[in-house]
Amino acid sequence: MLGMTEQETTEPLWPYLLFLPSKQDARDEFVRTVLSSRVARSVLSGLDKEGPVMQKELVASLPHSNKSVLSYLSTLRKFGLVTTGSTIHRGKRVVFHDLTKNGWGLAKFFFEGLPSDIEEFTASLLEDYLTRLATLYRAQGIPESTLFEIFSRMKAKAILDGSKAYSNPTFILFGAAAFNTQIECSTLPVQGGLASCSSPNRKPGGPTVDLAIALAKKGFETSLVTSVGNDVDGRNIIANFIQENIDVRHIVVEDDKHTNESIIIKEGKKGTRTFVAVSPTTALSITSPNLVPWSYLDKSKVVYIGEVFVEVAAAIAAHTNVTGIPTVYRCSVPYLEFGLEHLKPVLSQVSILLISNRGWKYLKANIGSRPIQKLRGVTDAAIIIHQSKNEYRLSLVGNPDDILSYECDSADISELFVTGLLMKLAEGVDIRQAVEYALACESQ
Repeated sequence: MLGMTEQETTEPLWPYLLFLPSKQDARDEFVRTVLSSRVARSVLSGLDKEGPVMQKELVASLPHSNKSVLSYLSTLRKFGLVTTGSTIHRGKRVVFHDLTKNGWGLAKFFFEGLPSDIEEFTASLLEDYLTRLATLYRAQGIPESTLFEIFSRMKAKAILDGSKAYSNPTFILFGAAAFNTQIECSTLPVQGGLASCSSPNRKPGGPTVDLAIALAKKGFETSLVTSVGNDVDGRNIIANFIQENIDVRHIVVEDDKHTNESIIIKEGKKGTRTFVAVSPTTALSITSPNLVPWSYLDKSKVVYIGEVFVEVAAAIAAHTNVTGIPTVYRCSVPYLEFGLEHLKPVLSQVSILLISNRGWKYLKANIGSRPIQKLRGVTDAAIIIHQSKNEYRLSLVGNPDDILSYECDSADISELFVTGLLMKLAEGVDIRQAVEYALACESQ
């Protein structure tokens, strides 16, 4: 199909698809009498028009004898590439010829370049090809689902091939990607009740996803590493990232899993409720250090670790700790619930630890009255905590904690704050200056 080429050192292949007769003798005759004919290009080009062409006009327009043209038209009819009929034209009976669907496809084969109706043409070829393959599978007793699984897998690969390819990305982000369905309701109904809400809005989301898009919109070369299922939502997520100029080549498409889904319900002024569908078959994030693009990691300026399995996050943090790449770890409540000792392989090696307001409340409620001291038992990282709606706490080893106030009352850490923080870290500025700049960004 279109786009298929040999390696750069060889001549590109003509991106085409031909349907040949099923019987071997007929295929041989087709190649010999149709594809190898010198008259082929002329006759098919003459017929490549809207509607039937009168035989008299066709013969007159071609630099071949009447006998050669009529003989070739007979061959085309034999293989079902043209139809022939007659009608009354200006008081006389005339013969006309018209291309069939297969004949129309063959006529495009003789074009020097791609046809002008390339979208319509390729859609027709692909639909025809899949239909014929499905018929073949059915006849051979092979489940048609096998064919469409192959098609889905290749569709995902084709989408990935359209990605930006940043050799030295400013940021590499690791986290989870979800396809969110958001609904806004003035109030939720009681059990068994009914309420009018907004139409569902579906789009990719999640803290790491929102951050990647925000950085890309700022013009930074950003690479995202996550996993999605080989399904419609997964392909839509990847396509959306590509449109945002995010490098998605390192996203893992898992054939045996489905894309993470969330339902977000906004209830008037009462806040937001998020429901996340999690099961063993959900593609949450990359599952092995083998899936980390290590060579690109070394070329980045800042690494961000979001919703990543602890073992994978620890491997990334150990690598960046040795190479000296600033690494920001956003530790959400589900990971804090594992306990600080379980998280120690990550926390002990990252440069900066981000803790949300929900995370801060969880720590205060579950590890005692002095959570900073407990954290210092496992990490020397700069700790940034969203401790209230308009206050951040910055904790640096060997220094008193700083309480930084700002005018914007935000419920929690936003992508604006993290975007500003990462931007300044990429410039190599002091962590306090980076936090102050991030607060200014969030206040805007």
